[in-house]
Amino acid sequence: MVVRDADLLAELGRTCGATVYLSVPTVDETAWRALEPGTAHPLQRLRALRALRDAGVNAGVLMAPVVPGFTTQPERLEATIKAVADHGAAFMGANLMYLKGGTKEHFMKFLARDFPHMVAGYERLYAGAYAKTDYVTSVRGMIGLMQERYDLAGRTRRPRDTAPKGEPQEPAVEQPPLEWD
Repeated sequence: MVVRDADLLAELGRTCGATVYLSVPTVDETAWRALEPGTAHPLQRLRALRALRDAGVNAGVLMAPVVPGFTTQPERLEATIKAVADHGAAFMGANLMYLKGGTKEHFMKFLARDFPHMVAGYERLYAGAYAKTDYVTSVRGMIGLMQERYDLAGRTRRPRDTAPKGEPQEPAVEQPPLEWD
């Protein structure tokens, strides 16, 4: 639907600095089906991103929520970030899932019903509303390295690095082990 207003959004971007974020938490089919049933397919969202960019809209992706055990595996993160870059995103941000109040209750019931082997791991990782700091730092580190690898900065674009596109500048950060992995 947002593509319908691409011309208007491009004009607003030129005159007022309007920006469009599309939500693409993952391109992994299994994770998408488990976590977002009934929503637009991730590739449909990415095609909308491409159409907006082609129309001159300052558009990018918010990869959120990044969900431990579902979308945090390095290969799943990289597939999503690469797809975002391949579809021309001007920027990309990411947020690890947090679980507050009723959301935590609902999510834990979902896990107990559909992924009971993950419940204990989530109880340890999410003692409060947010995942443990060392885990968040590790996942953010992986995402940051992949953003650099695919020349996808945060909201403000940075100059391109001198390393050829597709080559990492630092060694990959390993994901901390989780009980259910």
